[in-house]
This record gives sequence, structure tokens and C-alpha cells, in this order.
Amino acid sequence: MNQLTDYQIVNKYSELFERMKDTPQDPVHHQEGNVYVHTEMVLNALLALPEFEQCSDFEKEVLIYTALFHDVCKPDTIEISAEGRISNPRHAAKGANLVRQILDKEKFDFEMISKVFYMVYYHGYPLRFFDKEQPLKSAIKLSLLANNHLLYIFAKADLLGRICEDSEKLMYDLDCFKEFCLENGIYNAPKQFHSDFDRFYYFNQDDSFPDTQIFHQFDFEIFMMVGIPASGKDTYIKKNFAHLPIISLDQLRQEMKVKPTDNQGAVIQAAKEKSKEFCRRKQSFVWNATNITKNMRSTLVGLWLPYNPKINMVFTYKNIDKTLKDNEEREQENKIPNSKIVDLFAKLEFPDLTECHVLKKPPQN
Repeated sequence: MNQLTDYQIVNKYSELFERMKDTPQDPVHHQEGNVYVHTEMVLNALLALPEFEQCSDFEKEVLIYTALFHDVCKPDTIEISAEGRISNPRHAAKGANLVRQILDKEKFDFEMISKVFYMVYYHGYPLRFFDKEQPLKSAIKLSLLANNHLLYIFAKADLLGRICEDSEKLMYDLDCFKEFCLENGIYNAPKQFHSDFDRFYYFNQDDSFPDTQIFHQFDFEIFMMVGIPASGKDTYIKKNFAHLPIISLDQLRQEMKVKPTDNQGAVIQAAKEKSKEFCRRKQSFVWNATNITKNMRSTLVGLWLPYNPKINMVFTYKNIDKTLKDNEEREQENKIPNSKIVDLFAKLEFPDLTECHVLKKPPQN
């Protein structure tokens, strides 16, 4: 039997795993005991699956790290009802964010980090497939962000790695999830839309269907930079967008004499007004700011969409240690406290294809 301590990363972050031993599980759905026992059972179930053996080396590594970290934040999110039932709301989202930072600290490349992030984030979805209000849209989204085949394999291991009275029903639900994805052509491949516009429209309008083909022409383009400070946004702009006007929050801060640590409300409002001027003229432009959260990005996209632009998101990403080093080498007026960069890195939410027409992701190593 494999043990969690067989893995170097578990020993290196032992405090995260030791606390699992003191975190009980729900007495109905997890009769196997604490979170540590469950995690070890899931790992062994995964390694024994024939489907796991058929995976590529990269996929196996993704699945193993998903198994190790899928419940890592249950100790942080435990809630016990008066009846003794245990739940862990948002433990998957918190765990995904934590493992993202750990794998970055361990110098994993972006492809591995992002795959494990989305697998941990959505690991419980296949077992709750029938609870979703729009199961097809959810499954299509997962085909773009993660991989429904890998999610199925992990969910099977997650189910086999627990003791519960409804395991037979859950296995039936899981097989239905697999068949549903196969029928819709999204089991082991991302959904193919007719165009970037059709994909964006499908995820952002309630009256759309995945195979609808809408003939659409954009009036101009907006290039939204996404990335923490010192991640390479300015360098990318110089190489690729020298011909376009740039709305830079850093530049506006200098002009308005606002420090990066001051309240940014006036700077952001001025930038938004400037962007609307370009939109009214149908003038393509670059929006240069961090835009690290989905809420930030969606607010801006909502502001611009009525003008019929093509929304491009350009995601710059580098290892946090390299980012902090590059920040130290910046000119003094452009330097940001490292503590602020670390804080922003902790809050970073990856942009994805449901948010924009075109997404430029970091290159694979």
C-alpha cells in the first residue's frame, strides 16, 4: 500500500497534511475516518485504476497531485451542524488556490500548475452532475478548463477511496456523467465552437446554444493585460503592441501623482473614461493593468461590450521568485513592495476562455 509520505512534496509540506489527521469527515458520506485516511485511500484507488495506467506520464502526474491536494483545505473550511453532519464549503476552491501557489514555489511549469489547479477546483463536479442547473454548459466549460476524462478518473478514485452507503448510486451517477460527455463530444477533448464569438456568446448569454453559428464582425480590438506587477506586461506590450495606444494605470498614477499604495479609485475611473473615448471612436487599444480577478475583468468587459470590440486577454505569468527578483531590479519609481506582489499573487485568478474572445496564455516550457 502506498503512503502519502512516499511523496517528497507531502513531507516538505507536512504541516498541511498532519492537520488532516485531526479533521473528521462526514459520518454519512465518509465513514472511513479523517481527511488524511481518505486522501491516502484515494491515492491508492487512483494508482490501481486501469484508466490511470492508460494515461500519459503528464496526465498521471496531474492526477497524483490532484489526489494529494484535493482536500488539503478541508481543515480550514470544516462546519459541523447541530445534528453532527460535517461539510466543507469552498474547500475545493481554497485548495486549488493553495496548490497553485505551492506548485509555483516548487518551480513547476505553468501547464502543470494550471491543470492541477482546475482539477482540484472542479474535482467534485462529476459526482454532483445531476445537481447542476445547466449541466451541459458546466460540462462544456470543464472541457475547456480541465479535462472531463481526467475528472472522471479522479472522481472514480475519490469514490472508491471512501466508505459510504450510497456508493452504488454515486458510481451510477459518475458513469452517467461519462456517457453524457461522450455523447456531446467533450469527454477527452475541449468543445469546438464555430468561432471565438460563438464561444463567448454561449457562456455569456442565456439564450444561446453550443452549436449555434452567429456571423459576426467586430468593429475594433481591445487587448487587456492580465498579470501581477513585474510579470512582464510592459515587455510584452513593447514587443507586440507598439503600434497601439496604451491606457496604463502606472502612467496615470504618475500623471495624477497617486502612489501605488494609495486609494486607486480616481485613477481607475480616469482610465475607464479614457477607454470609453477609444471605444466611441472604434479605436483599438491596450489596457495595461493587473486585472488579477474575474470580477475586475468582467466589470471592464461589461463596460466595453456595447461598443462591439473583440476582447483579447493577454496573460503574463512567471514564477513568483523570479517576479520578485525582477521587481527589485526595476527603477525605483516603478518598484512595488514585495509584500504587495505576494499578496496580489495569492489573489490571482487565472483568466479563461469563457471571459473573452481570445486568450493568450503563457508559453509552455
